[in-house]
Amino acid sequence: MRQYLCKCSECGNFRNIAFDVPFPEYGEIFIRFCKLCDKETAQTRVLTKKAQSEIKRNTEEEELKKSIDRACKNYGFKCRFLYQSVIITTPLSDWSFDYHESKITLRHESTIKINFKTNKYAKMHVQFRNRKMKPLEVIDYIASHDEWRANNI
Repeated sequence: MRQYLCKCSECGNFRNIAFDVPFPEYGEIFIRFCKLCDKETAQTRVLTKKAQSEIKRNTEEEELKKSIDRACKNYGFKCRFLYQSVIITTPLSDWSFDYHESKITLRHESTIKINFKTNKYAKMHVQFRNRKMKPLEVIDYIASHDEWRANNI
């Protein structure tokens, strides 16, 4: 449960209202009982500092996702987002990494599906761990790796 500052559209009274999921967005109109009006009225979530930071964070997240998607499309890759990770599918393999981290661990689909140390099935392996890179640099790395792999294997 979360509380948000809301305003009654009839009397203008401000009060904190507790919400279950899904939480209302700023500006969204919903019906709640107003104690001053003594009836169900249309109410809206007020723009507070918390709401402003939430809007900014959501906008930055969408911009980051769009830039990753654009970079993938430029190379002819497909991408999909799962929680905080991006999964990139190239013509040769699959890759994944957490695009929020400043030090990225890149996971790569194994060409040979057996880990020779353990003799067990290994679909993925860590290509590199905790490398200080930006998501677009990682996509460039994936493109260069796939180009090398296409020419050498």
